[in-house]
Amino acid sequence: MPTLGEYSEVAICNLALQEIGRGMMITALDENSQAARACRLRYPYARDATLRGYDWNFASARAELAALSDPPAFGFANQYELPADCLRVRAIENGEADDWRVEGRRILTDMGAPIFVKYTARVTDPAQFDPLFVAALAARVAADIAVSLSESTSKAQGLWQIYLGKLHEAWKNDAIEGQPDALPQGSWVGARFGQNIRPYSDWDPNF
Repeated sequence: MPTLGEYSEVAICNLALQEIGRGMMITALDENSQAARACRLRYPYARDATLRGYDWNFASARAELAALSDPPAFGFANQYELPADCLRVRAIENGEADDWRVEGRRILTDMGAPIFVKYTARVTDPAQFDPLFVAALAARVAADIAVSLSESTSKAQGLWQIYLGKLHEAWKNDAIEGQPDALPQGSWVGARFGQNIRPYSDWDPNF
């Protein structure tokens, strides 16, 4: 694995291809090969999903938002446009924040302007990635492209479990280094392969 700061999209995709096996490697995402085409198609979606799936410190961002001129049709007094690079709202830090929800690309709430939002940003530069994120992303890419390259559903399922394990490793490291902002997402992960998993049961069996 490259050292911190040496990551690239091609390097991450090659890590994914190594997980699948069969000796596949690429030199560029735009090369004319089945492996490159699969990586080129799935990499951006896997990156954003992996960013959204956990509160990575390197992807944490903050913004002060002004209220839009038009309020919601009903239910709340104000609405706020999400930052263009926002993948997930982590918190609204206006003291004792009132009830709020995200609908589309807007935050709906009764809180008056401005509101102060902490969120997960879309980070596209691999040089900014955390090593644990790179490991998780490579596993996610591998799981996403495994069926098209290996024609093996069981291989894809196994790689998906590796991906979940990488997220769990990141969660444990956060617990050592400091208090995480929130519990990681849990109940959604089993839906990909039709599993019936309790919320957070893949992180802690006590949940």
